[in-house]
Amino acid sequence: MLFGPSARTRKPADSWHLAAEAIQSAVGIFLRVFSSLAPGRWAIPVLRALLADLRWVSRCADDAANAASRESRTSHAHLEECARLLNKAFTACIADRHPVLEQSKKWGTYAMVGIVFATYFQLKSIALCKNIVRALGAGDLPPLDAFPRAQAVTFRYYMGRLAFMDEDYARAEAELSRALADTPRSAKAHVERILVYLIPVRLLHAQHPTAAFLDEYPRIRAAYAPLISACKRGNVRAFDAALQDPTLERSLVRLGVYLAMERARDVCITRLVRRVWRQQGGGTRVRLAPVGTALQWLNCASDAHGAEWLVATQIARGRIKGYIAHERQMMVLSATEPFPHASLTML
Repeated sequence: MLFGPSARTRKPADSWHLAAEAIQSAVGIFLRVFSSLAPGRWAIPVLRALLADLRWVSRCADDAANAASRESRTSHAHLEECARLLNKAFTACIADRHPVLEQSKKWGTYAMVGIVFATYFQLKSIALCKNIVRALGAGDLPPLDAFPRAQAVTFRYYMGRLAFMDEDYARAEAELSRALADTPRSAKAHVERILVYLIPVRLLHAQHPTAAFLDEYPRIRAAYAPLISACKRGNVRAFDAALQDPTLERSLVRLGVYLAMERARDVCITRLVRRVWRQQGGGTRVRLAPVGTALQWLNCASDAHGAEWLVATQIARGRIKGYIAHERQMMVLSATEPFPHASLTML
């Protein structure tokens, strides 16, 4: 019992456990009723409110249980049960067969997806997210733009994160850019969550936000400003130093963007080569010796052969259009757009 004489002496973990069981029971009963409703669109807001409360209570119950436990392993027992019920709610919406679309429970699908994705990400059950995506593809739903904008933004944010984790950075940029465009700038917390992943994928394409834009989001600026500044200047030594800073490294690892930022080192190297090219007149022939000197001075290469290998790598990856004439120690560049990814544009 949640209430009664024993409530005063009950441990917090026990109280939260009872609360979680009670709301799980309530959601289970409501889902049985909801599944039988025809039409049932009118009940979607009630279901959303119940599921939001379920997720909150489940998280609190897990936190209380872990705080009271002596085991080092973190338990998510309540949140896992919550996820099971959330999946049932998602199925009840997407599988609705009501003949009148305007009254269908399908209109609750993306509301359910947002809560399900948030829960699966917290549980680190990424494979289950992909099951949801496959179900959406076969769900005969109205177009995403027909749903409330907030639900579409949430969906695109998580799709962007999934693409980011799969290293499909082009898809991640498309999803996150649309999510950012549809998010009011007044919703700073939501904008920050999108920027955490959008800035790395934009930086991989040699694009960066302005200093004024970063000033609006101090936490984003603290995480990315040193790396962005180094990329703009082609200062690979400063980039490496920032990436190896223990505090910044922990922050990037926690956010799950460290590997993407490591890849952005190529952008920094290309920017440096471009600066040397411009200093040599910006023609189609570039002597390798000055490029090698710059790369060695910034600790990118130990000798001329290592520097030449770095330049060849950038050419192979499409960041520089041209080829190396090894015998002449020259880099021969395309007459049109020799550095296709080196123009640093703004968010």
